[in-house]
Amino acid sequence: MNWLRKRRPITLYTALVVAYVLVRTVFFLVTTGGEYRLYKSYGDDARRTSLDELYRNRDIEYPHLGVAFGAAVGYVADHLPSGCKHLVRCRPNKFEWPYQEESEERHDADDQYEAALGLVLFALDAWCLWLVFSIVRRVYPEDAALTRVGRLFAYVIVTSPCGLILFDRQDLVVGWLALLAIWALATRRPRLGYAILVLGTAYKLVPVLLLPVWVIAAATVKCGGSSTPGRWLRTIVLEAAIAGLMLMAWPVLTYAFGGGERGFLYLTWHSQRGLQLEAPAAFPVLLADPTVEFGSSYGSFNLRGERPDRVARLMGLLMPLSALAGMAIAGRGFWRALRQPAAYSSLIPHVVASSLLIWVAFIAFNKVGSPQYLLWVAPLVPLLPLRTRSERGWALLFLLALLDTMLIYPCRYKDDLVGEFLHEDPMTWRGPTSFGVFLLGVKSVTLVVCTLWLATLTWRKPHVPTEPSIGD
Repeated sequence: MNWLRKRRPITLYTALVVAYVLVRTVFFLVTTGGEYRLYKSYGDDARRTSLDELYRNRDIEYPHLGVAFGAAVGYVADHLPSGCKHLVRCRPNKFEWPYQEESEERHDADDQYEAALGLVLFALDAWCLWLVFSIVRRVYPEDAALTRVGRLFAYVIVTSPCGLILFDRQDLVVGWLALLAIWALATRRPRLGYAILVLGTAYKLVPVLLLPVWVIAAATVKCGGSSTPGRWLRTIVLEAAIAGLMLMAWPVLTYAFGGGERGFLYLTWHSQRGLQLEAPAAFPVLLADPTVEFGSSYGSFNLRGERPDRVARLMGLLMPLSALAGMAIAGRGFWRALRQPAAYSSLIPHVVASSLLIWVAFIAFNKVGSPQYLLWVAPLVPLLPLRTRSERGWALLFLLALLDTMLIYPCRYKDDLVGEFLHEDPMTWRGPTSFGVFLLGVKSVTLVVCTLWLATLTWRKPHVPTEPSIGD
């Protein structure tokens, strides 16, 4: 390591940029495309008419800003050089049905859109890398150049297991919004952070889970040093009222301009799903009943039967309870910080740990376990302090969960997870092989352990200032 410490910062950053571009270029070229046609279909309809008409006339499974993002990608595709469609023609999905049997005109339009989606997400990925740099420069000013570059390399490493779907799913936007909200908090703009999280809620709902963390962080900075518990609670209520008013704009605007009651149909879509094959809770069901049936509904492969349905209902209870527990642990850390005057930047490590805890718990105790969910949390990992052996051990275990998730989807999904089609009415597939069950078990165990481990770390040693610091 000594020879690395002797390198000039410009050399380290150049090596980082070269490695980042090479790794991301490879992933761009071999991305396993699967969702871009749905985004294009929604986006094209919204562009031809409006979001209001789209939601009134079609059953849409995404919130409005997610559909608007797909429409924006369509505009980008229209203005890119036509040759961009060739950027994606070596991807694995180009050799699969129904692509091979479609017209050349359909190929050109779809490939142009897929390339535009990949390029937009590539730009957002680079923006995420810059946000990590900007945040750590404020939060960890004592870091040497090598340590700071190491955090940026950590971003590349921890997001790479998602690389095969990184430029095909819209979920990277959720991670980008979380980083942007953290940046707003680090730069003394907590209410801008509220607004960003509200936009994220209109994009994919889950950022709303982080809004209480931002509210309590803002109240803690305002009251830290010489405040009573009563004043702290009153400030929390005030900040919560401000954040709540911002949040109320989302359903009001949705109802007024987004299809009326049908603008919320996607909530029913997700609530009626069964226990998804990739959900961590599916593994114990498979161990208890290897003969369980597998079917397709609501855009995913689900376990079918009385036992899976009971487990799905249980997850519907455990998931919000786990999120509430994460918020309580976050609040305890801020309570401990209340006795010292603190800057927003000094609270960021606890904000990051709390956000990771809430989101990882949401994923671990959910009846849905889509692989792209991990794109929300992976970009936040380099912002943890990662000073102790236990913190680094947690990051390595989470990296294992990411790698295993990539093996599940897309690497072994067709052969070892879903298997061959058995019969119709109802449509049934074979289900996972023994190796597939093993992969699901690794994912289930690692995500649950990651949740409990991070909860313990955040409870026992919250990353909050223990000595006076200059407030914002």
